[in-house]
Amino acid sequence: MSSFETGVQLFKKLLMKQKNMDAYFANEEDALHRAFPAKATVHSGPFGIPMLWSTARNYLEKKSHEPRRKEALAYVHIPFCESRCLFCMFYQNPWTADASERYCRNLIREFALWSGRPAQESAPIKALYFGGGTPTALPPHQLKELLLAAKKYLPLSDDCEITVEGRVHNMTDEMLEASLEGGVNRFSFGVQSFDAKIRKEMQRIDTPERVIRRLEEIAANKQAAVVIDLLFGFPGQKGAAWESDLKIASELPIDGVDCYQLNVFEKSPLNKRIHAGLLEPAATLAEAADMFARSVEVFSAHGEWRRLTNTHWARTARERNIYNSLAKGSLDCLPFGCGAGGKLSGHSWMQERKLSKWNEMVEKDQKPVFVMMKPQEDWYLLRTLASSVESGPFSLKSIGEAFGVEIEKPLKPVTDQWIKAGLLEKKDDLFIPTVAGQFWYVTMAQLLTEALTGVLSKGTVRTEDLIEQSVYSPNQGQAWLDGVPRK
Repeated sequence: MSSFETGVQLFKKLLMKQKNMDAYFANEEDALHRAFPAKATVHSGPFGIPMLWSTARNYLEKKSHEPRRKEALAYVHIPFCESRCLFCMFYQNPWTADASERYCRNLIREFALWSGRPAQESAPIKALYFGGGTPTALPPHQLKELLLAAKKYLPLSDDCEITVEGRVHNMTDEMLEASLEGGVNRFSFGVQSFDAKIRKEMQRIDTPERVIRRLEEIAANKQAAVVIDLLFGFPGQKGAAWESDLKIASELPIDGVDCYQLNVFEKSPLNKRIHAGLLEPAATLAEAADMFARSVEVFSAHGEWRRLTNTHWARTARERNIYNSLAKGSLDCLPFGCGAGGKLSGHSWMQERKLSKWNEMVEKDQKPVFVMMKPQEDWYLLRTLASSVESGPFSLKSIGEAFGVEIEKPLKPVTDQWIKAGLLEKKDDLFIPTVAGQFWYVTMAQLLTEALTGVLSKGTVRTEDLIEQSVYSPNQGQAWLDGVPRK
């Protein structure tokens, strides 16, 4: 099993050898396992144009005084963890009491920085997401203080989805009470696997029994949606271990489940352990495809579960999945905190990731922008296309009509070939991904976005330029490229 980045580079080289729309065609012999040689990216979307730091800062300052066009999202990043999981590329800082106290004080200061400015207050915030890192690594009183500050300074809608991401390990009764008092109505727990051996190897803290019991206790509260993430593709997870994960998750009294494929990144501790022979290889793409297909079978067979996106399932009406669904699209997202990513009027940016520098900038009342990308022409159309393909069934006709651009006809060579290969089916104007298409959805979204970019540019942008821009190393330092970092 090679690293994610190795697969991306292989895919890029193969794409550059092709010409015209043929570059985006899929293997027709085995769509589920071999439609494409590798995944093209972590999150799909159009590329942007890098801006100089001073230009980015001046742009944000100007835009902060202009009203937003419509409702938006908000993302708050907590850059602390009490330990690092072996597979994770989002680890930033160990939690300490002093660092946490200063950070929370400055985070509230950042909330207040744009207080009264139209960019922050002109339209409602539909979903607020506390991610990381590990937000529940904070003491309960600090998390509650941050939640109340967010409610004070942000124009949250009456039905705003307020999510706190974290570990079951930290979700004590005191933390649960503080979160609910702060307005949380959705918890997202990164369970990843219930298998004792896998959890130990990945340096997860709690035993499976403890995780299951605590999830049941939290879910019994019924004041907030309880959602878990499962990862498939860990070393040793194939077969019985994955079957057990699916069985446990599908039978728990929780509100939602996400099934994600594990990406083994080049610089991750997991990749280093595998190459050192300390762990067996992670699942191959073909093996991961089978694991994904099995997750679809298991959750489809349960009458209680309904599908919200290609990877996300809901069991109750409490799970709305608002943030995760809307963050993929063109909606503005206001970022707060060290390492947070967001977008405003199509400009995507990442905030200062070095904690000391972030603190220093906020204490000078500066919005701590680190890097920013200016949107290319047709960004809103391309972002809408990418997010629609990522979410599930999509209509190119409807997207084109919404933007006054014919896109179905020029993309027909690709969509026709994908239907022939077994990735899509078509019913009237709706393209419906097969199980194979659901597995390859991110790559398909990226390739279709690149294909349309080439069409709209009328040949002024070369295929190799698109590929060079769109495939990238998916670490925290670059996750801002396509919008908002999630997990």
